[in-house]
Amino acid sequence: MITMHTITITGYNSEGEGVGRCDGLVVFVPFAIAGETVRVQILKQHSSYAHAELVEILKPSSERITPECPHFGVCGGCGLLHMTYNEELRLKKDNVARALRLPDVPIIPSPVVRHYRNKTTWQTDGAKIGLYARKSHDVVDVEHCLLQSALANATKHSNLFYREPRQCLCGLEFHLSDTSFFQVNNAAAEKMIEVIAQHVSPTDNVLDLYCGVGAIGLCLANYVRSVTGVEINKQAVKEAVANARRNNITNATFHAGKSENVISELDLSAFDVVIIDPPRAGCDKRLIDALQAQRVAKLIYISCNPATLARDVKRLSHYTLISATAVDMFPRTAHVETVCVLK
Repeated sequence: MITMHTITITGYNSEGEGVGRCDGLVVFVPFAIAGETVRVQILKQHSSYAHAELVEILKPSSERITPECPHFGVCGGCGLLHMTYNEELRLKKDNVARALRLPDVPIIPSPVVRHYRNKTTWQTDGAKIGLYARKSHDVVDVEHCLLQSALANATKHSNLFYREPRQCLCGLEFHLSDTSFFQVNNAAAEKMIEVIAQHVSPTDNVLDLYCGVGAIGLCLANYVRSVTGVEINKQAVKEAVANARRNNITNATFHAGKSENVISELDLSAFDVVIIDPPRAGCDKRLIDALQAQRVAKLIYISCNPATLARDVKRLSHYTLISATAVDMFPRTAHVETVCVLK
């Protein structure tokens, strides 16, 4: 027997799903918007929460819009096309603030919300080419994705992986290989670097951990005395060195190795600022311990995962969180970048 429930959506979870309550349970409802009254069907129930399917919108939000993509709701490429961009920004800033246990966090919108991705990996099952369906590896045949670049869309049938090997960021030119990390949204990345630049000074010696091809460090090089980058990907380190040379930057050096290993070999007293931009899983405990022990004056922690960011900020108990700024690096998805400054 199928049971329907009527609930009011009061907020969002970290995946951008609507959150409401029913019979003492917290209920997660994809594609529901805060303030809406909806009818749902419970799909899976746990002791304190449940996952539900949106069946009917009884009282729609003024922030609800018609999704522009015909694949929305099936394709897992993006999940927020059903709401205005203003509501998306509110969702993201609230998620970051909740994770960090702050009353509020400012958010910087992305200058572009369509066709912003500079890197695309199309999926195929042999018959279809597109993107994975929501929460599965079934392939949805997507002819034109609103997030991918025009060239990625145009060359989909001849090239499953697309990235322009030359990228421009903050007036600098970067050359990179397919395996090297680079922010996917150049316009938003420039906004993020502007935030970081406000927290460094011309006399600072900066250690840039998980530096990739040196994008953040090299963009900051004109603002500081020196930049030292550390990156596990040896090819990315070669590209970082070449990018410094290409842009006539002489105060930046780069080293290959795991950040959690290299940091124990460095005298951190030589650095005024440490920039940390780890993978979604966050920092290795050894890196946290080294920072705790040597106590560099300032940390700038960049993260695309508010949960692991909050965990690591708590672990850095010798530091005080001075500021947190969300940057919308991934428009129309539930993901968000955050820049935290700790002293």
